[in-house]
Amino acid sequence: MNLSIDVKYFKNQVIDLRKKLNECLTYGILDDSFQERLEKLLQIEQELLTELIPYYRVYSNNIKKTSMKVNPIKQFGSFDFDSFLQRALRINDNLFIISGIDGKVQFFYIDSAYNSYSHNQTHVEWSPPIKNIKERISFIYKLNDKEIMLLGVKGGYYLLSNNNFDEMTDINGQIRVKKIETEHNFNGFGRCLAINDGVFVVENGDEKLNLLETVKEKDEWSLIFYKDIYCTISNWTALEKISDDYFAAGTKAGELYFIKYENSKLNITEKIKCLNDEIRQIRCLENENGSMSSLIVIGNNGHLKILSLCKDSKTVKIELNDLKGNLFDVQSKNGTAVVLSEDGIIYFLEENFGNWYLNDEAVIKDVFFTNILKFDISKYLLMDVEGKLNMLYIDRIDTPKDLWEQPLYQ
Repeated sequence: MNLSIDVKYFKNQVIDLRKKLNECLTYGILDDSFQERLEKLLQIEQELLTELIPYYRVYSNNIKKTSMKVNPIKQFGSFDFDSFLQRALRINDNLFIISGIDGKVQFFYIDSAYNSYSHNQTHVEWSPPIKNIKERISFIYKLNDKEIMLLGVKGGYYLLSNNNFDEMTDINGQIRVKKIETEHNFNGFGRCLAINDGVFVVENGDEKLNLLETVKEKDEWSLIFYKDIYCTISNWTALEKISDDYFAAGTKAGELYFIKYENSKLNITEKIKCLNDEIRQIRCLENENGSMSSLIVIGNNGHLKILSLCKDSKTVKIELNDLKGNLFDVQSKNGTAVVLSEDGIIYFLEENFGNWYLNDEAVIKDVFFTNILKFDISKYLLMDVEGKLNMLYIDRIDTPKDLWEQPLYQ
């Protein structure tokens, strides 16, 4: 095993400390350095167990097999969500804001204080729809702790403000809504992607991606539309930010474009044939250490590909062409990824030792959901066709505590 911890040294230190404890039990005198040495060994133990986790996941299937299950989330309060989700933004650990295709914008609060794998005690509470918004919202962006920006398909620019959204617990509290006048030469905001702090690329209706920026001067927000800074991509379908000012775009023909904003231009730096069908979604995959060095591309007819994000080349890590149905949504968090299929299948991918692979044994079939949102380690939110939220639990070894709870020697 490739471990950074000197296991022999660790064992010897444990044995020696055990001797010191036995001497204490005999003579009633505890060495002054005992507590300090114990704390250092506990820290080393945590590091060692963390490095051992993927070994147990990969090589010890007889101990614990990864599985998934879906539990409905109990709904409290007088309001619900009765539309299809258009856009979602996570404000803090428990608070979300979403827009529906019917033009309504609502908050929902997830109480996850007792959401253990074996007990369905999670509940959700919805706010009433926000007043004074009369169009479908295509993009939501958190400007700061007190202000959230919304862009509408008819060209509306709305500012939601609150004393502090991050500390907001009363989702039915007063939200101030202000519509800001804009000057731009297109009729509405289509699909949009944040590529840096306050800098976006936005769909301009004619296969152009234009640069858009929001700025604040004298306590007033405004939008700057750069009509001369754009790139044209035919039949594009999906966007994903890779790093600051660098993003990817997929097309109906299965092509993947890599685009960099530099020197006041949107430059296409690379173009590859990725899938043999329409690309439906692109996401960066989050490793267990929180880094994002891989890109997952999913599409119609069960096509899926994972690419490494190297500077010089985009190496293919996984290519799958035999999954069932059109794959349309994917989310990733802490070394896991969940993919939704229009055939009512939830696919699960996980990362071990820096490599991603499909876990065939954890697949869930005959369940139909429209959207997936990442929530916590091995926990995702699923929205069904009725607008109800469910919690997807992934039961796997994630932490040193999980290892301690396993019967390792049976």
